Amino acid sequence: MNTRSEKNPPANVLVLVNTISETSIPFELSVEMAAQTDLDIHVASFMDQCTTDIDIRNDPNELPLTIHTLGATSRFDQKAWSKFRRKLKHGYDLVHTHHNFSGSVARVLSSIEDVPVINTEHRDHSSLSPLQNAVNAPTLSLADRIISNSQVTQNSFRWYEQLLIDDYQLEVVYNGINIRKIQNIVSNSNDTNDTFVICTAARMVPVKNQSVLIRAFDQVVDQYPNSKLIFLGDGPLKEDLKQLTNNLELTDNVQFRGEVSRNRVYEVFAKSDVFAISSHSEGFCVAAVEAMASGLPVVASDIKIFHEVINSGGLFADQTNPDKFAQALLKIKQGCDYEEISTKAKQRAAKKFSLDKCVKKYYKIYMNVLNKHR
Repeated sequence: MNTRSEKNPPANVLVLVNTISETSIPFELSVEMAAQTDLDIHVASFMDQCTTDIDIRNDPNELPLTIHTLGATSRFDQKAWSKFRRKLKHGYDLVHTHHNFSGSVARVLSSIEDVPVINTEHRDHSSLSPLQNAVNAPTLSLADRIISNSQVTQNSFRWYEQLLIDDYQLEVVYNGINIRKIQNIVSNSNDTNDTFVICTAARMVPVKNQSVLIRAFDQVVDQYPNSKLIFLGDGPLKEDLKQLTNNLELTDNVQFRGEVSRNRVYEVFAKSDVFAISSHSEGFCVAAVEAMASGLPVVASDIKIFHEVINSGGLFADQTNPDKFAQALLKIKQGCDYEEISTKAKQRAAKKFSLDKCVKKYYKIYMNVLNKHR
């Protein structure tokens, strides 16, 4: 796919992110926007000190965009914000913000410099702290378009945020995943092992609620002693989760793989039977959609966002009840329409959540905003 416009001249776009990494959705989108369109994309990383510190597989000089590091040592770093404001004066036609605090400051500075802004909201606002909402809300209306990564995210805006926003500013664009890359890796990594393997990929923080998954898995092991649970990711609760695993005598069944590359994640998906996610709240959950693209049925919390995203590609269970979660996992193991759910998961991921589709929608929004300001 190539989304290039013959009617509109190329535009310079500055995308502000907190940090750049291989797993960054905003950065991956920016790379694809630069590769597939005529936009001149520049990504400014607020916290990264220099390009050699950036955790990506590619050489930054070989990417189809330009990376700038602002070198902030804190969110209040005045030197970094001065660098950002100086960049706004270099002829950028559009700014794209993605994060709570940095996005708020950037929207104010962009407004002062009369540069239009597109903002993407990645989190359910009910999961934001009162302080985070208080910071975010006053500047949202400064954005020409406010993109939500799901309808649930958009519906979660606080009443006082809704008062400040006009309907025309709001759009929903689902996060996109690289379907071809995932399915290529999975097709070359299939495993015929008879062990029942459950995998999950998420940061180990309270909202992810992984302790319930471990307790539910304990019941799976009671019936299928050789079952495996693989955790991909890291975070402050890792040691607590390891201790719970030890207390339940599951150390031989549970693996903590830590942070791994995206390719390695997809290889784990290829060797798994089900993807499980027991979060209390999510803005979207890219990992679940990547698992769906791999053909994995998903067992997920019975919350609105997962019904919107996963739909018929999985089963839902009360994330506060390990017994219910275990029952859903066991249904998958015992062949509860496994092939049908697997097929639906794969088809839904390809139809609704491809990276190409995401790029097309963002490009249309970019050009709409740019044309109104020319």
